[in-house]
Amino acid sequence: MLRNSVGWRDRLARLRGSSVLLDLRRYDAALGEIGALGAEMAPLTVPELRARAGRVRDAAAAGQPLVALRAELFALARELSRHLLGMRPFDEQIVAALAMDEGAIVEMQTGEGKTLAAVMPAALNALAGRGGHVLTFNDYLARRDAEWMAPLYQGLGLSLAFVQHGMARADRQQAYRADVTYVTAKEAGFDYLRDHLVRNVSELVHRPFHMALVDEADSILIDEARVPLVVAGAVTHGHPKSQRIAELIAGLTPGVHFDTDEYGRDVELTEVGIDHVERTIGCGTLHDESNLALLTDVNCALHARVLLRRDVDYLVRDGRIGVIDEHTGRVVADRHWPDGLQAALEAKEGLAAQPDGRILGSITLQHFLRSYPRLCGMTGTARPAAAELDETYGRRVVVIPTHRPLIRVDRPDVIYANRAAKERAVVAEVIAAHATGRPVLVGTLTVEESARVADALGVAGLACSVLNAKNDEAEARIIAGAGARGAVTISTNMAGRGTDIKLDRPGSDLFDRPGSKDPGPTGERTATTDRTVAPGSLDPGEFAGLYVIGTNRHESRRVDLQLRGRAGRQGDPGESRFLISLEDDLLVKYGIQSLLAGRVAMPDDDQPIGEPIVATEVARAQRIVEGQNLEIRRTLARYSTVLEDHRVALMERRQAVLEGREVPDVWQTAPDRLRPLVEAAGDGAVRDAERVVTLACIDRAWCDHLALAADLREGVHLVALGGLDPLTRYTTDLNRSFGQIDDAIDAAVLEELDGIRLENGRLVLSETILKGPSSTWTYLVNDDPFRNQIGMMLTGPGKTTFAIGAALMSMPLLIFWGIVDRVFGKRPTRR
Repeated sequence: MLRNSVGWRDRLARLRGSSVLLDLRRYDAALGEIGALGAEMAPLTVPELRARAGRVRDAAAAGQPLVALRAELFALARELSRHLLGMRPFDEQIVAALAMDEGAIVEMQTGEGKTLAAVMPAALNALAGRGGHVLTFNDYLARRDAEWMAPLYQGLGLSLAFVQHGMARADRQQAYRADVTYVTAKEAGFDYLRDHLVRNVSELVHRPFHMALVDEADSILIDEARVPLVVAGAVTHGHPKSQRIAELIAGLTPGVHFDTDEYGRDVELTEVGIDHVERTIGCGTLHDESNLALLTDVNCALHARVLLRRDVDYLVRDGRIGVIDEHTGRVVADRHWPDGLQAALEAKEGLAAQPDGRILGSITLQHFLRSYPRLCGMTGTARPAAAELDETYGRRVVVIPTHRPLIRVDRPDVIYANRAAKERAVVAEVIAAHATGRPVLVGTLTVEESARVADALGVAGLACSVLNAKNDEAEARIIAGAGARGAVTISTNMAGRGTDIKLDRPGSDLFDRPGSKDPGPTGERTATTDRTVAPGSLDPGEFAGLYVIGTNRHESRRVDLQLRGRAGRQGDPGESRFLISLEDDLLVKYGIQSLLAGRVAMPDDDQPIGEPIVATEVARAQRIVEGQNLEIRRTLARYSTVLEDHRVALMERRQAVLEGREVPDVWQTAPDRLRPLVEAAGDGAVRDAERVVTLACIDRAWCDHLALAADLREGVHLVALGGLDPLTRYTTDLNRSFGQIDDAIDAAVLEELDGIRLENGRLVLSETILKGPSSTWTYLVNDDPFRNQIGMMLTGPGKTTFAIGAALMSMPLLIFWGIVDRVFGKRPTRR
């Protein structure tokens, strides 16, 4: 039976109502039952196991509860996996599967077999006949995991498919009709939004949602929640003055014409700058109402020049802007910046302008994922996000112990005064490790930094592989060789999640599939080295394992932990260390230099800073950033909830019209205009035309409502200056508009009646009704459009100590409130 090590901090957290479950005794009985069934099934052949799986499917189809079939299905999956994949799931993977079936987020370390563990709950839920989605981190993993696990699903008699970006609609329809579908969360979300734009039921790709199992759950459920999915239709109008304005902005002087607030992620023109722009363009007063569009273009150009950095936030590839995802380091397909910012960036880089877009549909990943009746997930870094996962989704975290002891050594940070000294130290550390034959992975924050480190290693005569957004097509090949003896790999966050670097050393049987080859009843060989390596006895070269070097602390400790987790998989030896500097973006942005001024003597040479207080302040800055990002997500959730309520209500009406459950009858109020159409084309044709027109008018009204919401969001924070609550004002104005939307739709439908033509007894609708969106992409929006002024006051640059002091002074009240909330507060319903 499985047990986690539970310390006094864990016990104290449990008393406080922690969302983390470490006590696994609740799974003992189920694990024992599965083990007993497995022993009974061990002598069976594959055909006999398939036949037994068929009887389980028949029982589910006859209405037997899935929970009553769980033990038998899991035991069948275990034995079929042994035969078909050569991998017999360990007890740890079985317990993870049980926890996910209960709706938990399980934490399993790298290399512990999450991919195989996911098959069991996905297959069980697929028996309901309603399909299940395994939502992956990227397209590569969706295809890879589906292809790896296909023999097991087929052995259980279940159909399996995967969805990839760029697939045709017919292929997507077929994939989503499989019993289990592997697809990225974003791709599934885009398909969901596109389904709310179709005019015929036959064009739908999704069926009603049933169950979603989310891989890399903390990243998808938490980090990605800040970037909404948006379906936008291309429009022809552009920004003809963008190039001229970009040239004007390029000539402005920092500190004279504009000021930058790095902490607030903002930049603005000074009075001198405004005067200079007005004289150069000859537009009069820039803030006049007549110059509103010009002011927007100027601000976008300023933002593009100052706040968006090439090879950090974006790169230029094939004559187009590629947006780099800050969490993954990858270029995100079809992602644009909105509101003229994309055009400003293209002008800054001298590129041909791409079409603008009008938002046709939008949903946050948070709301999209909460639309699944059953939701669970898995990741290697769930515990730091446990409270937020519980608060937002009502999911608890279940920690699964590693099958073999984790012997990776995590070294303390080495901190330098400046970036140049740090990068020289990184190069020296890589050269020293490489000389012993160890494979080394260097994790950088940006494409720019990865290129600098690689160039410095090249000058030193050391070849390396570089993995970043510029060569993401080589990802699989680079990762496959990253664990080889003497390999040196430089990577952005692309190697931080969803990758499994296998240590290549003499005596090892390379383990190239998810899961674990356990010595099963037939005596299968374990796929690990025959040599046992104890902690503290690592040889300096061959058996020291992968050495992971991080060059920046990230805004989330979970990203740091993911990078560390590339080493030490499946009991392998390994080592990790972060070499950072006080000039790194995270520390500069949050004013650590001012915090340390006068308290720490900075070395003049390349020596690291030895003062312990520096490491303490770095850790404190990271915690503060995490708290700010949490507040940003909470703020965005509060503002997005009202819009999501409107979307659900309107899309329910749209779906009813699409499926024929609601028959539009607005045209019946104009019998004189309707009668000639009915006489010429027939009642059925007229009703079908009204259905299409109603759908189009609903779509148009929703576009207008989204545009209004965007406008309100941009300016509503200003009402706080008058002592009003921005959220209340935003909600009131948006609700007032939505309250009139049904009447607006009906009026638009009636107006379209006059535009219908008759040609040879057939009804011809207007082009605006027939034309749908020509393209789709993801918009990036302001992370914090509402500016939490209290948070900025408490935790702005130089105010870290005040923030901690405020927290300490309020601690008794927070503890009391926590107790009250724990006893009387309503908890989210678990599914």
